[in-house]
Amino acid sequence: MTSAPHTSARVLTLGGIIAHQTDTVFGFACLPQEPILRRLAAIKQRAPQRGFILLAASIDQLDPYIDGRAEELERLTQVPSVPTTWLVTAAQNLPPSLLGEHNKIAVRLVCQQTLVALCRQVGPIASTSANISQQDTCADTAQLRTMFGPQIDYIETHAVAGTGQASRIIDCLSQEIIRA
Repeated sequence: MTSAPHTSARVLTLGGIIAHQTDTVFGFACLPQEPILRRLAAIKQRAPQRGFILLAASIDQLDPYIDGRAEELERLTQVPSVPTTWLVTAAQNLPPSLLGEHNKIAVRLVCQQTLVALCRQVGPIASTSANISQQDTCADTAQLRTMFGPQIDYIETHAVAGTGQASRIIDCLSQEIIRA
């Protein structure tokens, strides 16, 4: 039988969108490429200026996406007690839909083993909560199927549940807490 990370990786590399359990809540993910990001924004009915979070298995995977100062990079290597998304100075020439209207990129180093394995296979993935924009996040795979059905190319069902709460968001340079 094919493992969920392997199937997810295959779908992602073929330009698909997956629904998966993150270290926080159910999420949608795709590779950080403009046409797929636009498709994901349309599925979520999300304003294009919002941008997406980039999940990665290691700081090395983030190198092409960030142009952070030394203090930003040092903070990224710290292991926080709760899942934390960091706003970091973005590199030039990133897909516009990845950043939205921002000059910083939202990044999170993941600890959940399924996600780590997936990111090691395909590289960083663009992620967002599994919901219609500004509505509650789907609580389980049955709700995902009902709400999104064939719009999502693969729904991962074998991952360990996350915290059930969205990650906190901190500006890496100023240390301002955007979401607690």
